[in-house]
Amino acid sequence: MSRRGVLFDFDGTLVDTFPGIVEGVHRMRTRLGAPRLKDDDVRRHIGWGIRNLIGQCHPECDSVEIPNGEPLPVAPDELERSVALFRHEYSRILVSLSHIYAGIEPLCAWLGRENVALAVVSNKPDRFVRQIMAAVGLADAFELVLGADTMSALKPDPASLREAIEKLGIDSERCVMVGDSRLDIEAAKNARIASCAVTWGLGTEADLASVEPTTLVDSTHGLADWLLEFLEPIEAPPGRA
Repeated sequence: MSRRGVLFDFDGTLVDTFPGIVEGVHRMRTRLGAPRLKDDDVRRHIGWGIRNLIGQCHPECDSVEIPNGEPLPVAPDELERSVALFRHEYSRILVSLSHIYAGIEPLCAWLGRENVALAVVSNKPDRFVRQIMAAVGLADAFELVLGADTMSALKPDPASLREAIEKLGIDSERCVMVGDSRLDIEAAKNARIASCAVTWGLGTEADLASVEPTTLVDSTHGLADWLLEFLEPIEAPPGRA
């Protein structure tokens, strides 16, 4: 029987990292002599990679409205300087302001016991992903971590998902991408694998439903129930019939 696998997004799917990211952006802007933004104005740019986030939140873009993922009017040298400022500030707070979502740790432990291959596929820089995973107790649960520094293209490009499937030796028909944003669902569609949208992160239920994931869940219990069916034959998690 071919191997089964679950690919997880990181920010907003496994761990609530948003308070730290938002605070890191605020501190970066303070270093640049600019006022804080509204928290929601930072959050809406999370998920598209660090350079998009910092470019969108750079003071030079305060008076412009450019879609995420599009070129921004920030000089490359200035953007890299601002990214470096953010990395420095964020590295000081990323652990203290990150919290694993309830139910994620036992969910991953259950999947591991059932010999389901687990990978993180994130647009977040690798070292930040790994540092937070170690702090919240997830490091040993995952066979593979692909972050922005080690993937050939960011989601929604399917390259990173295909790389994870190949490295883990998974049958693509028995693999699912779990994520909280339309980027995750679009990447899964582009890779021609199943997708599960979760509503506890960045994306609203309406926004996630609009990109037509294979399924949409609003709790880790709901995720476990769906995975139990999708990955069959598999034993139910403890305490579940």
